[in-house]
Amino acid sequence: MKYIKINTWMEGGIMSRLAEIVAFIEHDYQKKAVIEPEKRLDKLRDSLFDIVKTYHPGVIVKAGLGSGRLLYDLAKNSGAYIVVVEPSLGTIREFSSLHKDDPACEKIRFINGEFNAFPIDYYAADLLICIDYLDFLESGRVVDEFRRALQFDGILFIASVVLHDDDLEGAYDDFMKKAFPLHNDYYLREDLKTFMDLNELTFVKGSLEHYSADLSGMVDYFSGLFPDTGENPLIQIEEQKNKFTELYKLEGSVISEPYYIGVFARRKPAHP
Repeated sequence: MKYIKINTWMEGGIMSRLAEIVAFIEHDYQKKAVIEPEKRLDKLRDSLFDIVKTYHPGVIVKAGLGSGRLLYDLAKNSGAYIVVVEPSLGTIREFSSLHKDDPACEKIRFINGEFNAFPIDYYAADLLICIDYLDFLESGRVVDEFRRALQFDGILFIASVVLHDDDLEGAYDDFMKKAFPLHNDYYLREDLKTFMDLNELTFVKGSLEHYSADLSGMVDYFSGLFPDTGENPLIQIEEQKNKFTELYKLEGSVISEPYYIGVFARRKPAHP
């Protein structure tokens, strides 16, 4: 395994935001609570390897190391050349140290860089993977960078929590923004597909899963990282209890959280 360090730190708010994202990624890499948690790994693994088997990508780019477990499975079971763009140098070093004697990981190359200025050449990726990062990134800019890095007909594999189809006002978003200050937005499933289509990424297929999520546990988890979030986000859940019960099957503090896996293909330009 080798890595390249790309210095993208900037002055002011951008640097602060990136530093917070890196700190969160490093914390969650230890806890594995938000990014590629255990409860979603089996479905993600099955879906991802179905794509690898179908399209036989020669170059796979993974946006984010994630928990490390899916990356390791890719390295062990795919013959592709694998490049990982990871904002945290610490997690790169930790993963590399853990697998330093494993020949399966020799094909992995790490780039320590950010997604907003994705350090991948134009048309370099046959398959680009982004799992559980989109909601705390600047999604418009990031997806634009992903499209740039994909070959024509290349595949973008996106997986993320989404809003319930009828949560048009984004009640779950409002909760997450209070609990997790780095959170931007969850998409409605159809809005995500429309957004991708506008970015020249054609919908291929998708699947919607549901996983139990403990809102009280989330608040406790995030408050350890962001202690000054103000009003307890659970108050909002109580105030909108009927909506969360109807849409997210709230029982106590546990909901059924929608999770979407979407596969999109980079469109070729139309011939004149």
